[in-house]
Amino acid sequence: MAQLTAQKTSETGAALTYAAAGVSGDSFTNTGTEVAHVKNGGGSSITVTVKSRNTAPDVPGYGPVSKPARTVAVPAGGDRLIGPFPAKAFNEASTGRVSLTYSSTTSVTAAVIAVRAVS
Repeated sequence: MAQLTAQKTSETGAALTYAAAGVSGDSFTNTGTEVAHVKNGGGSSITVTVKSRNTAPDVPGYGPVSKPARTVAVPAGGDRLIGPFPAKAFNEASTGRVSLTYSSTTSVTAAVIAVRAVS
């Protein structure tokens, strides 16, 4: 599983770097402000699955955090922004990372973007 690094945006624009989708999936460190941008250059639709913790019905101070895995269809020649993801519901407890898997990786690229409000 490849580890993607979140890229920062800026007021003057950001040139993103995309990585080939990992055959066994990708993961990224998640603070709750990251989104994944998946581009499908292939000729068929693919499905991106975002793994959920889905293990704890209640976390003290947070309430219920159990959520189902999210599946997102990315059409042929299309792209999707996916997220952000609540950390308590989607992060792997031991790593603080969100995991993505793809139904196909042929001509599929991904980038993670850190979206933070500026005050």
